[in-house]
Amino acid sequence: MKILVMADIHANIWALDAVLKTEKDFDLLCCAGDYTDYGIAPEKVIDRLRTMKKPVCLVYGNHDKHVLNLYQNGEWRRVSDGAYKWVHYNCERLKSADAAWLSGLPETFFLEADGWQYVIRHQYDSGYGEIECRDSFDRFWKDMTGRDGKGRKRRVIFGHTHRQCVHILDESMQWLNPGSVSYRRPDDPDKSAQYAVISDGEIRLCRIGYDRSPQRLEAERLWRDGRMMRTEIQDFMFFFGDAKTSRDPLPVRSRDRIEK
Repeated sequence: MKILVMADIHANIWALDAVLKTEKDFDLLCCAGDYTDYGIAPEKVIDRLRTMKKPVCLVYGNHDKHVLNLYQNGEWRRVSDGAYKWVHYNCERLKSADAAWLSGLPETFFLEADGWQYVIRHQYDSGYGEIECRDSFDRFWKDMTGRDGKGRKRRVIFGHTHRQCVHILDESMQWLNPGSVSYRRPDDPDKSAQYAVISDGEIRLCRIGYDRSPQRLEAERLWRDGRMMRTEIQDFMFFFGDAKTSRDPLPVRSRDRIEK
């Protein structure tokens, strides 16, 4: 069995489609949350996953929950210039059916494949914590499944940290993170789309390039318009442009010259 594992797509349809075009022959898609926010095409990502012809195992992430909360309470309609963020941009592009799809996703998913048991969940704790010892793994597993699972081959699939890794506690106790399909953390300059493939129980960490220009160009447009928060634009110039850091200076706009 071939399982395609993703996380943290973040409204980046170009990266998602690049992965799907590369890995066409998978049997099951697992995604550990965050389909929305910090990207410009949430409705397209949701539609792609919602209409997937192959079986999927999907859970929601913290950004999905945040987007959904703002969408439902209507706060995104009342944002002043300079306070506008990508989360508000995402809410503007969702339809009620998209929000309903997000709200129907589970927090945790359990499955078995090729002799392994899997728990899929976006994050381990409320921050960026990781499972560092066997005892923590056993307690987390029991909390998620209601059973100890000892004597079985067990894996947990996380997203959230955008750090691609396989953490082996012993040969039958592992957790993995496929990395973010969309973008890295500020200390990581890698611009590729990251994901993982599990074929007949064997894990392979993968990454591929894709067209980042649509997101960069939209960020440039929003910067010229003057509505988006500066730090949100700076993040995009690092993630999808050529900025060296997530806080590089932005180009001077004509309005800034006039004000000076």
